[in-house]
Amino acid sequence: MKKSGVLVAITFILFVSSVLAQSNETSGVEKAYQCLQDRFDDSDESSLALSEGIFGILALGSNSKLLNAITDEEKNNCWPSSGCRLKETAQVVLAYDRINKDTSQIEEYLISKNATATGLNWFLLIDIENHAPASCTITYSGASHTISVEEDMKISGNPGSCLRITPEGYWLSIEDNCIDRNFDVSCDGDFGNFITTLLYKKSGSDVMYVSSTTTSTPAGGEKTEHVNARCFRTGSSCDYEGSLWTALALQKTGHDVSAYTPYLIALSEDNKMFFSDALLYILKKGDEQFASIIQSQKNSQYWQAPNTPYNKFYDTSLGMLALQGSSSLELNNAKDYLLAIQDKNTGCWNNNNLRDTAFILYSGWPKNLGFSGTGNENQTGNGTSGGSQLCEPTYSCSSYNQCADAGGSIIDRTCSAFSEYCCSVPVGIQATCTEQGGRICTSSQICEGNPTSSSDGTCCIGQCIPAPTTSDDNECEQAGGTCDNSCLSSEEESSLSCSLSTDLCCVQKDEGSEESGSLLWIVILIILIILIALAIIFRRKLQVWWFKFKRRGGIKSSPTTPRRPPFQPPILRRQVQPQNRPGQPQARSSTPQNRPVSKLDQEMEETLRKLKEMSD
Repeated sequence: MKKSGVLVAITFILFVSSVLAQSNETSGVEKAYQCLQDRFDDSDESSLALSEGIFGILALGSNSKLLNAITDEEKNNCWPSSGCRLKETAQVVLAYDRINKDTSQIEEYLISKNATATGLNWFLLIDIENHAPASCTITYSGASHTISVEEDMKISGNPGSCLRITPEGYWLSIEDNCIDRNFDVSCDGDFGNFITTLLYKKSGSDVMYVSSTTTSTPAGGEKTEHVNARCFRTGSSCDYEGSLWTALALQKTGHDVSAYTPYLIALSEDNKMFFSDALLYILKKGDEQFASIIQSQKNSQYWQAPNTPYNKFYDTSLGMLALQGSSSLELNNAKDYLLAIQDKNTGCWNNNNLRDTAFILYSGWPKNLGFSGTGNENQTGNGTSGGSQLCEPTYSCSSYNQCADAGGSIIDRTCSAFSEYCCSVPVGIQATCTEQGGRICTSSQICEGNPTSSSDGTCCIGQCIPAPTTSDDNECEQAGGTCDNSCLSSEEESSLSCSLSTDLCCVQKDEGSEESGSLLWIVILIILIILIALAIIFRRKLQVWWFKFKRRGGIKSSPTTPRRPPFQPPILRRQVQPQNRPGQPQARSSTPQNRPVSKLDQEMEETLRKLKEMSD
């Protein structure tokens, strides 16, 4: 009985704490949405920037003022009107797709900007089963060339003018002027199968990447390999950031963008300022990109790419967008941090910045706009996020690559997470961390190994070690501050140093006694609930203790008060009735009538009996 009472008390306390935390989060998010809506309502339509219109629609849905801010900047299906750029045009596709607005003509414009990716070196790999020797014929440009693959997998022979045996002898380098050729490979010998695949790397780099398409062919069969590396160009050159957003928009609207990922992956290291791994993870759900996102979170709070052209709010939104729908601890950390630095008066972020506030809400707490978008029922959407019906439970939501691996196709139905697509076939449930042989690190630990995604959070394939407690070049972030080129209205400048000498160290201002007082009352309420619950559970022991405490002189009398004798149990005496004389009226007894004994009286008598026994 006592144990069950304790459990009930603990459960109630945890429930109250959870409700209070959830209430605070809900209140902050609602306030932010209201702030965003009010700011847009009060804004002059002509003063709204294109980015505010785009991200405003992503957050709030269809709005005539926001739509006008976008259409005013249109120029022949591209944006902005002052000079068409891939990034802004692709973001318009995402905004229109969000509200179920037709984007087919904009997609055609973006596709017309594709070009052969430059700056990559390509290699052909031929691997024989069980490392058996083989003779292979490679045919291209109407001519056949014979090579030999030895037991140690080294290549010899003459592969022709378009191929060159690398100095290591294991691969065939494809000349730049032959990138667009088809290479038909056939191998003969005493073996079962041979494997062909394409490798690539950035020019001048030692990091090699393997193409996602690796096929096995029986001996004597033929396999065709073709380099398919594309980008999206601005002018005559590949535009990396534009290619990132364009590939994302086209994949979101049902296009295969696998030809663009080699360029985006190989050059991602040179474009970290755009937080490339966040968008790449949405595109292909790669473990390397996931690990990069997890490990690059600053101070377990936010993201800010090195030399970013934006700010920590924009980059944190990208990080949350990539992890949206997951149970990642880093996603929850970012949400908690943003709510902590939210402007308590208005509800917005970054000094009431509309773009940043809208992007934060769309990435962290996206609204469900309903099955039919937001009032554009007469317009037919062709994307996967603006579909008229929910994907599940009829179909399954998964990443683009997971759906392809399962043999399915993307269909026009809605999934809750931005990085998920509706797949026509069932896709297996993601494994737990334990099933993957890893462990979930706590908030005070970091993963020394490979962080990977799991159904129950960020999984560490390796060891969880304590997070660093010292920083040689960034005292600010170590102390819980943030480094930026300017501080917010909710922050104040500190003298602590940052990694970059040009950055300021910004720390949170004291929010005042009102907030701290509110928190104090919550703590007091919880403590009172605990004390009351314990008093109810152990009330009998408290009664006995109280009487023992008084008996032993636990309560000291004042010097001016006469000291009472030690407490003794009362002596119960039988009352003798007087004898009535003959002829006299019988005297009425003054003894009160027997009354029913209450439960409290019984408990008191039992307590007195025990005390008497102890005193004997």
